[in-house]
Amino acid sequence: MTKRLLTTAGAVTAALLAVLVVGVGPAAADGKKKDPLVMLYTGTTGYRHADAINTGGPIVKDALEHAGFDVDWEDCIDNGGNSGNCDHPSQNPRVFTDRNLERYDALLFLNASASWAGGGKPGPLWDVEQRAAIIRYVQHGGGIAANHNATDMGAGVVSWDWWDGGEHSVVGTLMRGHARTDLTNVADVHVEDPDHLSTRLLPPVFGFGDEHYNFARSVRDTHHVLLTLDEASYDPGPNAMGEDHPISWCKRYDGRRVVDGTGEARRYKDGRTWVSGMGHFGASYAENGGDNELVEHLVGGVRWVAGEGHRRDCAI
Repeated sequence: MTKRLLTTAGAVTAALLAVLVVGVGPAAADGKKKDPLVMLYTGTTGYRHADAINTGGPIVKDALEHAGFDVDWEDCIDNGGNSGNCDHPSQNPRVFTDRNLERYDALLFLNASASWAGGGKPGPLWDVEQRAAIIRYVQHGGGIAANHNATDMGAGVVSWDWWDGGEHSVVGTLMRGHARTDLTNVADVHVEDPDHLSTRLLPPVFGFGDEHYNFARSVRDTHHVLLTLDEASYDPGPNAMGEDHPISWCKRYDGRRVVDGTGEARRYKDGRTWVSGMGHFGASYAENGGDNELVEHLVGGVRWVAGEGHRRDCAI
């Protein structure tokens, strides 16, 4: 009897071990966790910040990889159907689908642009289906970080209601003008929230030369401000904002309430968006071998939209 019980117990144990082994995939068996995946996106149908994209893209990609991310770099230029153009099947129509976007923990729109009134560019950057997929991505808990031209995709006019169409859009305002395009026009940048992932490594105040954007309104009442510019420290140009000049901010988006197959409503986790007007010059990314405030700020923004940090981050 004792021998039979031991044999039975051994068989059960062996069966359980077999189930456990089958249930563990190759990645889990060696104890390795899959790295989060980021899309670095630099598509343009409007003005192309070639210097920032060509110089800054590889630096930001390396910095993200050093921070523990896997990175896919997607790019396209203009519309027209030719290979490499934004409407070509190998470009945006392939990238911005529900099935593809769900692979990513975060998207970084590095100087992406949609139109340029002075350049006769065709636009738009994304068609209706692609825009809808991007919205669903955020509604399902995805995160988007964006900088410089991506905060001014429509060159001073609304490019897309959800993105820059009003105070409750992702950007929350329009860029109505900028200071002279001069790397030596150095502004004092003040950290408003020193606890955010995108600011905690930055000094309380630091100098930054850029094509400083002047926005139509301060987003302080609708978005969480991270960095501001001190206009007394540089020449802001004819469209100065005054004492309150946010340059980087973030926002949480509540997931949609939907009815599932059982007829019960459930809520998706919050999506996250983070934007900065900084990053016109390639030299700003390359400064100090890529170890600088701009790159640290961008990487921290991606980390946050990818899901790191605390729920209270970016509260308004």
